[in-house]
Amino acid sequence: MATDLAIVGYDDYRDSFSVMALNTLAAGEVIYFTNNGWSSSLGAFNGADPAQGAGNESLIKLTLNQTISPGSVITSSTTSSAWTWTNSGVIPGQVDGAAVFSDLAFNYESDQIYAFQGLSDNPLLNPTSFIYAMHFGSVDYPGFFDVQDEMTGDLLPGLSEAAKTAFAHTRLDFHGDADGNHSAWGLNMDAAEIQRLLASGGTNAEWLDAIANSDNWGPIFSETSSAPEPGKTVFLLLGAVAGACRRRRTI
Repeated sequence: MATDLAIVGYDDYRDSFSVMALNTLAAGEVIYFTNNGWSSSLGAFNGADPAQGAGNESLIKLTLNQTISPGSVITSSTTSSAWTWTNSGVIPGQVDGAAVFSDLAFNYESDQIYAFQGLSDNPLLNPTSFIYAMHFGSVDYPGFFDVQDEMTGDLLPGLSEAAKTAFAHTRLDFHGDADGNHSAWGLNMDAAEIQRLLASGGTNAEWLDAIANSDNWGPIFSETSSAPEPGKTVFLLLGAVAGACRRRRTI
């Protein structure tokens, strides 16, 4: 099912992110990702409108061309015969609108990444199921909050931090800030909990718990380094986690 995935990396310098399959994902599944904040008071994504298919921020579409094995990592900046990212072209179903699919243009101080499914026509306005939510922020924007601007967003319906289907980073020292410093984080393969799960296989619940622990993440690059390599830490997961997931017990 497409609901069995989690966000395991992001880079607000290159506007890319990575997701990991926690179970087998079927060919033909379509998943949308947006950084438009969720408004619980309105029950809608920020700016979603019949004439504005991208809302006030961005919308990107992922189509799975082949069955995706548990543990596989898909990064929005990579191409493969197994999947297709749609990050250009007019979003269908808009009424007199011309908004287009695009890479998610992250705010460096605070933003959200939401994974959801929706109607093919104007999906941002017509979501049908919510999959995962991640918030990264700063001291001024530490967690999920009903949307007020392009840096804020609430929990999606049915998702919760308690169930680990939503995750707000608590290690604010690695975040961007109002001075324009960027951040790029990925799940850290050397973290003790990740090493334990790789050795044992782990359940979906254990992986979700590990992913939603900021101590298991690490910076992909520093501000003093050259331009970052997107997903450097996360890419290391592809082989090791896939092998572990193939032998682990699911829930």
